[in-house]
Amino acid sequence: MALVCLLAGMQCAAAEPTLVFAYNLFPPWKTMDAHGVPQGPYTELMREVARRAKLRLVFLPCPLARCLQYLRQGKADVVIGVKNTASRREFIDFIEPAFASGSRLALYQRADDPRPLRSYRQLYPFLIGVVEGVRYQDEFDGDLRLRREPAPSLDSNFRKLKAGRIDALIADERQTAELAAEAEFRQHVRRAPLLLYSPEPRRIGLSPRSPYKRRISLAMRSMLQDGTVARLLAEAQRPTS
Repeated sequence: MALVCLLAGMQCAAAEPTLVFAYNLFPPWKTMDAHGVPQGPYTELMREVARRAKLRLVFLPCPLARCLQYLRQGKADVVIGVKNTASRREFIDFIEPAFASGSRLALYQRADDPRPLRSYRQLYPFLIGVVEGVRYQDEFDGDLRLRREPAPSLDSNFRKLKAGRIDALIADERQTAELAAEAEFRQHVRRAPLLLYSPEPRRIGLSPRSPYKRRISLAMRSMLQDGTVARLLAEAQRPTS
């Protein structure tokens, strides 16, 4: 907990309830600025949830796999932007109400790769870059015919795609668009016509050991009703310069 208090930039107050946020980077939804301050729509959403729930939000930065482990161990209270799966429901309570609908998953291939990628079946010859620990879509995740190559991050997969070490990559539509537009990649990759959709609604994930389920649920419900959630999520849809 001392590490968490330090990252929050304030002293722990025994009388003040804290909500420990296991924080993995997931641009543009969860990012850090040049000074290491957490930013992004999901981040602001959790800040507002904590404010309304009268909890002090503290950030515990971690890779996704470690963030999930922290929830399993009770070292963190909450995650956001994590797919709801049967295995994760064993140690994460995905609470109501959902704050967003499902996600769109884009695929990218090298710009000079002439192979068509318009249908799901056309994925089978491809070596597909995925991020370690990430779940994408039920059919995709469970298909043993697909060849997957894990990497620690999406930008690593873009570099592997550019270098010809993988044939394609998959990720959130907005997240891939931002990276593909960067100077390092934009001449070397192109988006494939194929689009996959994960219909699972997005929910905050809470450790079963956390006592704050009712507070968070009520805060989220009020934010949906007054339009706060829609406003915060719309920030990620605005054009970037």
